[in-house]
Amino acid sequence: MKKFKSLIYTFFLVAVCSCATNFEEEKSILLTKEETPDLTATFNLDQEQAQNFKDKPKSENKIEAPVEKVKETKSKVKKDNKIKVPEAKEQVPEEEYSEVFKGYDAKSKLAWDKFKPVFYQGEQSIMSLTYLGVTAGYITILSKEVVSMNNKSVFHFFTRFKSSDSYSYFYWLDDKIDSYVEKETFLPVKYSLIQREKKQNVDDLQLFDFNKMKTFFWYKRVKEGSNKDEKGSGAIPKLTQDSFSALQFIRGLPLQKGDVYEFPVATRGKIWLLKVDVVAEEVINVDGKDVRAVKIKAETHFPGVLKKSGDIYFWYGTDPERRLLKFQAKIKIGSIYGELVEYKPGVKVL
Repeated sequence: MKKFKSLIYTFFLVAVCSCATNFEEEKSILLTKEETPDLTATFNLDQEQAQNFKDKPKSENKIEAPVEKVKETKSKVKKDNKIKVPEAKEQVPEEEYSEVFKGYDAKSKLAWDKFKPVFYQGEQSIMSLTYLGVTAGYITILSKEVVSMNNKSVFHFFTRFKSSDSYSYFYWLDDKIDSYVEKETFLPVKYSLIQREKKQNVDDLQLFDFNKMKTFFWYKRVKEGSNKDEKGSGAIPKLTQDSFSALQFIRGLPLQKGDVYEFPVATRGKIWLLKVDVVAEEVINVDGKDVRAVKIKAETHFPGVLKKSGDIYFWYGTDPERRLLKFQAKIKIGSIYGELVEYKPGVKVL
């Protein structure tokens, strides 16, 4: 169940927080442009890894786009050309490539055959989080500038979770995720999680090498009575995602009612299968507007001794941007809800 938490974490970590103050005040804090520490310098990587997986700007050009509130939508997504399934450069001998991974590849290919990347540079989404009827905090999701990493052009996705300052006396957090995905293949290159919370600090770095078909990870947690410091590596299937790029991968699928997609996700050397079931197309209310959306059930499955699963519901817009509009998940007590409250469009990168 631990690996399932990595996906739930991406959206529901702030469920323990309480009400936020004025939205504009919270937004100004949430969007503060702070330099996120590069964990390749925090952990003891070898010199080659540290150099290869450091992001380097491709240009100094900045893209500005007007801020928009959530708009009413009526039209469906236009059909676009599909992309080819990425050709992973497998160097693992056939006899060492597990039968489980071969099964994952077969399932993944069905999704990749229909996948088209969605990346709008400069795109910004702000979502409110509600727990037990109270606004718990906000999440911002950004599509940042395309950068160069390990001699590749990569998309840079960033998200930040920020609890309300007014509730910091009880519990506070300020957590950030950076996910770098190769532009040509949409396969992950680097994943970084930095948690700064009242009860714990966590640094989590994961690097992906599809030439060697391996992921490398470094993890450090400082928590009273439960410190943890580990590093390691693990084999990965050819078409793996990280726990945040998986949500971006879903945006690039057709998402027609009745569609079912499955693909593997890697979390600190462990592989789990994400099943995406498009259960409905409906009109939902988002920030006071009626918006056409597709309802997704994301179901996780773990092999072997981790035979557990869990569901999260997402609503993606039918607009070409495939905006994430809402999400919902049951937790031990009640449910946590997320809703898009502000959207800033970006510029499409081909």
